Amino acid sequence: MLPEKAKETIARYGMLKREEKVLVAVSGGVDSVVLLEVLCLLEPEFSLELVIAHLDHGLRGKEAKEDARFVASLGKAKGVPVIREEIDVARVSKEERLSLEEAGHRVRRHFLEETAQKVGATRIALGHTLNDRAETLLFNLIRGAGPTGLVGIRPVSLPYIRPLIDTSREEILSFARLNGLAWREDRTNQDLTFSRNRIRHQIIPLLEQMNPRFLEALHRTSDLLLEEQAALETLLDRPWEEVRAFDDKGEVVFHRYQLAELSSGLMGLLLRWGIAHTRGDLQGIEKVHIDALRRLVCSSQSHGELDLPGLAVRVQNDELLLSTQIKAKACPYEFPVKLGKTEFSSLGIAIELSIKERNGSLEPLMEHGRTVEVADADQVHFPLHLRSRRPGDRFRPLGMNHEKKLKDLLSDEHIPFFKRDALPLLCDQERIIWVVGVRLSDAVRVTAQTRRVLVMGMEEGT
Repeated sequence: MLPEKAKETIARYGMLKREEKVLVAVSGGVDSVVLLEVLCLLEPEFSLELVIAHLDHGLRGKEAKEDARFVASLGKAKGVPVIREEIDVARVSKEERLSLEEAGHRVRRHFLEETAQKVGATRIALGHTLNDRAETLLFNLIRGAGPTGLVGIRPVSLPYIRPLIDTSREEILSFARLNGLAWREDRTNQDLTFSRNRIRHQIIPLLEQMNPRFLEALHRTSDLLLEEQAALETLLDRPWEEVRAFDDKGEVVFHRYQLAELSSGLMGLLLRWGIAHTRGDLQGIEKVHIDALRRLVCSSQSHGELDLPGLAVRVQNDELLLSTQIKAKACPYEFPVKLGKTEFSSLGIAIELSIKERNGSLEPLMEHGRTVEVADADQVHFPLHLRSRRPGDRFRPLGMNHEKKLKDLLSDEHIPFFKRDALPLLCDQERIIWVVGVRLSDAVRVTAQTRRVLVMGMEEGT
């Protein structure tokens, strides 16, 4: 029975513990419908709490709406809550310069992880099967992928679990028909213009003529490669710690010169690992991208940049930054700023300005460090504007009796060169009065004669 086979898979890969909350990705297709049915049958034994997640990619119009209604009725019949969302993947693809497949993968991943966090789910169950794993391996092989790509779909990549990964599509269909399950058919699955469909309908049947148990053989190959990959990652722990300077969600910083001293093969492995840590996957990353990264690391230039699929790479001296947070190129900008709070969504910040009478100590006004500055309001020539830097900009930092080139100040303050073009400058009608978050201008400093102060605050993440 299929539920028993799924239970063995769950135990084999350690997918679930008792009393976990599981977000089940349900598209309406037969694989996801069977996944939901199996988890519902196992729910009492594992004391699970299930929630359904359904995403409309905005690509299939009326059919997608019907899919959503089907999933909603399925959830109601099973007594499982359904969370639905529609996202325009084509727009994301265009804006982020990704293929539709890459954009869809990223949007789906973000939706599922964000939804899991909102509902408190510790696992996200996907309906990938034995056939899906084989198709992915063959697809990656045709593209010229390395060992990581030939692992195919991993049974577990937390928070994602795949309880049907040991089950063939034939077994899925047999179970669905035997139990009278209904599902939705996606017509695009029969379209042979898609490489994956040609693999499914033409290449795999041909290979099964040579070996009727071809899917199982490929499955074993994937598991062996997965074991070797896990061992390799363990061996990489030490060099990873040695060359990594910083690691956070969406950002990894390497010691560039230490990377450059490694063998080409080891450097490539660590760079791939860095990309996976930064982006969460290696989708769309190919050998040509790793080769370009290696050349950047070994270049004699102190500064450099590279834009990879879904990733910005910047070099400054010994620092190699991989980031999903910075844009490919900062465009010049200039915006008016009025008293009160002004949000700049394109910069991801808000500026708040207020004029106050000077009464006693200014320390309470400046308790947030460099995100808040206080100037002599009567030395500021209103109105104000926020802009990016320009060639020839000069600035007189607080405590100095002469101006200096802005680019020299930013270098002295260790502002990464790739962030300098986007750095906001608050200006009055004559000069820069605040390099936001960095330094105040000495020209507007508060003195003993100051009667009114301009309080300037910057808030990130708007």
